[in-house]
Amino acid sequence: MSIAITEQPNYAAYSVEELEDVLENIDKQAFPERYQAAKNELAAKRATLPPENDTDSAHQDEHFTRPKWSELHPITRISNGTFLVLIGALIVSAFTNFIVINAWLNNSTWAIVLFTFVYCAFYYLSISIDKRQAQFVMKDWRGKVTIFTMPFLGLIFTWNFIDRALPYTLHLASGKQETELKFAYEKGSGSKHCRHSLLLKESGTLSDGRLCLNQSEHKRLPNKGWVYVKGSESGFGFDIEGYRFR
Repeated sequence: MSIAITEQPNYAAYSVEELEDVLENIDKQAFPERYQAAKNELAAKRATLPPENDTDSAHQDEHFTRPKWSELHPITRISNGTFLVLIGALIVSAFTNFIVINAWLNNSTWAIVLFTFVYCAFYYLSISIDKRQAQFVMKDWRGKVTIFTMPFLGLIFTWNFIDRALPYTLHLASGKQETELKFAYEKGSGSKHCRHSLLLKESGTLSDGRLCLNQSEHKRLPNKGWVYVKGSESGFGFDIEGYRFR
């Protein structure tokens, strides 16, 4: 009577992928020793893999960690710095009651188009020449969507910067005089930062504006009327500091 002896597979000759396949399909109950041997060999092989092939550590760090500022290409630094300035301009515009002069708005279209083109050019150039930046942008669906929507986003950000934040900044740095102006108004719809607003109609050299009121004051006013607005006026616009009704 002869007894058949099955040789132990030489797992040392198996690749990582082959060992993973063995562990997924082997019968642990029938071949516990083989299972443990394959498991040990897989652990040993993974420990010897170079860092760039380790998908659980280095790969994740490379693709999902924001690059340090010092690691970015100069073009990327310009692009990211400009983006931060544009975001700051949005915040400034949301919390100021500044009315820009019509002359500025009537002549700003070319500047908005030019600035949008330059910003988008730097943005796409940074992705094409800076590998770390490209990997970070492309790591999820939000970054991929930005690739296609950046011209539109850039136009919105630039419009706010050129037509609102920039003239306000120049107003603060220029000579001003305190004055009181009369505006026709009508009640407007609310927003997150101005829930009860009055829309101020264009007056003289000034464009349309907005005045934020408290709820009780807004409620008792008629839908249309006149308001006397106090503030500082310069060659760039009018900064609202107070108001009164007759």
